[in-house]
Amino acid sequence: MSADSFNDGRSADVPFSWVITTLLRRSKTILVVGVVGFALSLAVALLRRPIYAASFSFLPQSTQDQARAGLASLAGQFGIPLGSLGGASQPPQLYADVLETREVLGALASDSFQVTLSSGKRGPLTEFLRIGDSDAMIRRERTFQTLRTRIVLTGVAARTTGVVNVTVRTASPRVSLEIAQRLIDGLNQFNRVTRQSQAREERLFIEGRLDEAKAALRSAEDALQAFLQRNRQFGSPQLKFDQDRLERTVALQQQLVTSLAQQYEDARIREVRDTPVITLIERPMLPVLPQPRRRLTIIVLGTGVAFGLGMMAVLIREGWKRQRSTEDDQPYQELAEEWRRVRGRITTS
Repeated sequence: MSADSFNDGRSADVPFSWVITTLLRRSKTILVVGVVGFALSLAVALLRRPIYAASFSFLPQSTQDQARAGLASLAGQFGIPLGSLGGASQPPQLYADVLETREVLGALASDSFQVTLSSGKRGPLTEFLRIGDSDAMIRRERTFQTLRTRIVLTGVAARTTGVVNVTVRTASPRVSLEIAQRLIDGLNQFNRVTRQSQAREERLFIEGRLDEAKAALRSAEDALQAFLQRNRQFGSPQLKFDQDRLERTVALQQQLVTSLAQQYEDARIREVRDTPVITLIERPMLPVLPQPRRRLTIIVLGTGVAFGLGMMAVLIREGWKRQRSTEDDQPYQELAEEWRRVRGRITTS
């Protein structure tokens, strides 16, 4: 810091001694602001509700199999992309994003939960979260936003195991547990619907190809039958070659029909299968102890911020007063002279 003051009207440096003197002179004001900040932070820390967290972790299962890979290859030959139907598993981040969609959280926003452990009393989630509004649609929307931003927290270990971690944080252990269980049910429902719809598309595609293959097989068999009826006795090499070619065509079509029939049955089974495709590594448990409320941290930070704001306000106020008393306010003087000139012109006229 420079030792120059504002006396010459050109230097903007503030002497360190002036800062210390000003803080000591206004120490009472700073102390009052600090005490107020301490009281407010203490009130916030004491009134902070306990938060209970229910967590669970899961790992998406791979759905790759030879039948689906063969189906994707077969469909690709006909220019029909089946995407993930070839057997590639969905990325873990997809499941973390699904848990934050309206399809899953929207159903929770309008549902009721057991709000206490001792009694079986149930109440709507909007009332438990203290979301009040006369419009039911607005209440549901605010509840959905609260669930998405403050209550349901998701994380994915993308660079290591791919495990999806989900934490539900509310003021009631029972509500946290029920929301976590509903999230698992909603995720399994999404998997079932998605997988069954994909299997339905597979079945429809294979069903069409199976009908075409059966028709082609029937046509090849009719051609072979007609050839044998026309040539019951033959020793010509050309006729023998034609017979072998027709038989190879029939055998090829038979293999294709057999393969499509097997894939068709597999698709029908997958269409009605309701087994989950996620592996629960850690199931949600009823939280017994609340999360640390960090009351001491809140009090220390709140008091420190209050003292800092108090010192800043004192220095800004005293610095402004010092500058106004020691510097010539040239713009103000020019404005005053112009006003006197204008006022004199008006009075003379």
